[in-house]
Amino acid sequence: MNYKKHYNLLVKRARKRVIVGYSERHHVIPKCMDGDSSKKNIVRLLPEEHYVAHQLLTKMYPKVNGLLLAAVRMAKQCTGRR
Repeated sequence: MNYKKHYNLLVKRARKRVIVGYSERHHVIPKCMDGDSSKKNIVRLLPEEHYVAHQLLTKMYPKVNGLLLAAVRMAKQCTGRR
């Protein structure tokens, strides 16, 4: 599977729409990879999309520990387990 292609499509779609209701901020280039909080590096995602985005990032960059930590934290929040 081409994880980068799917991630880029997810980000591209997010840039072109406006979400009414609850959404979550996502850093396109993660902060643990020197991404910043500038407007061009932030997209609004639905919670499910945000989870998928982080799963894709861990597949794209398996050696970046910060990405794995973020994905694990999100998974724990979704299940309610600690």
